[in-house]
Amino acid sequence: MKSRPARLGASLLLSLVLGLAALVAPPGAQARPAPDSDKVVRASAPSARAALDRAQGVLAGRQRGDATMALRQLALSKAGLTGADRAAADRILARPSDPGDEDGYGANLVTSTCSATVCVHYTTTGDEASTAEFAAATLAEASAVNDTYVAAGYRAPKQDGTQGGNALPDVYIAEIGDKGLYGYCTTEDDVPTNGPYDVSAYCVVDNDYASEEFPTNTPLENLQVTVAHEYFHAVQFAYDVFEDSWFLEATAAWVEDILYDDVDDNLQYLRDSPLATPRASMDQFNRDNGFHYGVWIFFRYLSEKYPTTAGGMPTIVRDIIRRTDGAAGGPDDYSWQAIDRVLKARGSSAAKAFALFADANRRPAKSYAEGAANRYPQAPLGNFKLKSGWYTTTVDHLASATGRFTPGRRGSKLTISVDLADKVTSPAAIVSIYLKSGGVRTSAISLNSAGNGAKTVVFSHSLVKSVEVTLANGSGRFRDCYSYTTPFSCGGAVPLDDNRVFKLSARLRF
Repeated sequence: MKSRPARLGASLLLSLVLGLAALVAPPGAQARPAPDSDKVVRASAPSARAALDRAQGVLAGRQRGDATMALRQLALSKAGLTGADRAAADRILARPSDPGDEDGYGANLVTSTCSATVCVHYTTTGDEASTAEFAAATLAEASAVNDTYVAAGYRAPKQDGTQGGNALPDVYIAEIGDKGLYGYCTTEDDVPTNGPYDVSAYCVVDNDYASEEFPTNTPLENLQVTVAHEYFHAVQFAYDVFEDSWFLEATAAWVEDILYDDVDDNLQYLRDSPLATPRASMDQFNRDNGFHYGVWIFFRYLSEKYPTTAGGMPTIVRDIIRRTDGAAGGPDDYSWQAIDRVLKARGSSAAKAFALFADANRRPAKSYAEGAANRYPQAPLGNFKLKSGWYTTTVDHLASATGRFTPGRRGSKLTISVDLADKVTSPAAIVSIYLKSGGVRTSAISLNSAGNGAKTVVFSHSLVKSVEVTLANGSGRFRDCYSYTTPFSCGGAVPLDDNRVFKLSARLRF
């Protein structure tokens, strides 16, 4: 689900500021779980009742949250429910046209309209009523979105048998704006214990996107970005319904910007994102503030760095999603593992990309094609007192910290030294020299196996405005994958490299 917007001198002067942004280090440290610790059983048994309570709260508008992910968790947990709880779950997961859906169309006549690729269902009477004109617009948008994704090389949503009247994917129109929801997708499929993990899905969109419920953008614009976002979930589910929640939502928010660049609805999410909060682990699913939506900016960064397209869409995210494929015979990588493998095939790695991304976020107006025009927030610096010796901080996985040094009247060079975590944990130190001419020179400090390194850079007061050092924890090492005990990658696994001590010092050279 897309969250509803919340209106929304003689001596060297050293000012060091450290801001942290949690990182997920490069994967490969842990493989997928063995069949006897499969994703389904471990996800559903302990939390089935909690999943039901959350889905009920989100759909009723009592709780803020992500409806698509709440319903997905309920669908995957329903085997752990019995009696009245199981019946309640079935009602929640029922399609609006199903008589068992107490919040659906009820006895009102259902009208269906289909293209060659998608069907749309609606009613013109009752509380869920829409119009034939709005249904036609919904069908046009859903069909165009489907065709765009397929032309770009994505798998179409999985066929659902005779649900909705035929095997085509279905979109339902209902009154959900009064619950604070733009739309959602979910599945009715039972997922086999040992896979495969590809499932069909149906989606629901609001019945009119009325301005009193959706005060930003026009009804058509809200429909467009919602269909782009939610239908992408149906595509994702055709690869792996169990994929990490942060990744599913971040890429769905990313695709809004790719298909409907002028709407810019996803700019609201940058207030809670790696741009604004570099201290937060980037791979977290935070249902309280929607941080995971804001992580779309990372995929925007990758799209601009690797601009090759197919069907008008960047191939980089498509290739990552293909690596997550949990269908029969698929590689079934988890999110950060898939990112790492695709970037390594392009001569980089997930950890390297994250470190450069964290550094680039200190100057988003220059780093992104739309950064200046859309006023992307700048990653903050923290304030630390000047002292001799080391500046010390701790950095979690997929987080970063930036320190700034400003030249005085003395000295022409600066030697920067770092003492980071062992290199196996994928630390990085990126140095950016901000010239008074307006240019920026960026390079990485080479590290030894212990994570130590140094670099001497120009530091003349006449040439240099400041020097910044971004320290990144690129660890993608986890334990207990698919334990669902954390909000992080690899099925809620436990990060091995949080709270790592990073040290930074600088000395003038004459």
